[in-house]
Parts: sequence; structure tokens; C-alpha cells
Amino acid sequence: MEYFLVETDKKNHIPYGINVNRAVDIRYANRSMAYKIPNCCVVDMKIQMEVFFPDILTEPFLMVSEEAAQVIEMYEPETIFKTIYLLETKSEIHATYFMPFVEEVECLSEQTKRSRGGTELFEIVLRKDAVAGKTVFRIAGFTHPYLIVRLDALESMLRRDISGIRLKELSMV
Repeated sequence: MEYFLVETDKKNHIPYGINVNRAVDIRYANRSMAYKIPNCCVVDMKIQMEVFFPDILTEPFLMVSEEAAQVIEMYEPETIFKTIYLLETKSEIHATYFMPFVEEVECLSEQTKRSRGGTELFEIVLRKDAVAGKTVFRIAGFTHPYLIVRLDALESMLRRDISGIRLKELSMV
């Protein structure tokens, strides 16, 4: 099966300065600590004159639109979701996102290329045995939410007109 890294396309005028009010403690942005994050959070953001709200935001933590959340829930029904209300106070522009706590999988092969400190991934190579049967998951051990989606789930998202994302096909061994 084919897997893809799904990221936010930063070529768009997307919100920035998200969570400067620290409404969400990103130390708890994983499935085992999900209970420490409130079910609903109002999170500050900054925007440019024109703003585009992509269906998947990966910084400072993973957030998805309602359409993307529905697909994730369809393929991974055990996923926990928290509601995130992004708010720009001056213009009162707001958007609703969902913070998915998808499974974290230790799936990197030895061939994966990392930064010197090992905190950033340059070329991701997955182990087939570790991802077998997985549809939507994060790579375990990283604060950056490397979101991995199997082809069938990704096609389901794209049929629902998910936009503002960048895809990178991943190799497997």
C-alpha cells in the first residue's frame, strides 16, 4: 500500500502566530496525554490581510477541518478529537478546527534521513511491518506532527475537496 506525508501548503496566506496565548499545551499533543487538554479551546491567531484556512494545519500542533476529521474518524474510529476555535481578536475572524489524537507509530526504517540532532526528518522511509493495516497515524517520538495517510484514506479526503495541503509519497522497506 502507498503512504503519503500530509503537510500544510505554506504557499497560501495561512494563519500564523497560532497558540501564542498557550491555550493548548503542546506537550500534551499526543494520544496518551489527550485527557489533559480541554474538550474545547479558544486559541489566538494572527492573520494577513487575506487569509486562507487550509483543511489541515500542522503547526504548532495538528488541526484538521470538519471534512478531514470525518474522514479520519471513518478510517480510524478510535481517534479522539478536541475542538479548537481559532480567533483573531481585532477583526473577529474565526475558524473551527479539530485536534485529532491519532495513533503514534514507531515506523521509521534505518534508511530515514534525519537532522543532526535527530529532531527533524528530511527523507522518511517507512517499515512495512510497522505500518501494516494502519490508515492515518503520526510518526512516534517527534513534537512535529508528521501525519502519514494511506492512499485510500487520502483519496477519500481529496474527493471531499480537501485543500491547502502538500503531499509527499513515502518509500517503504
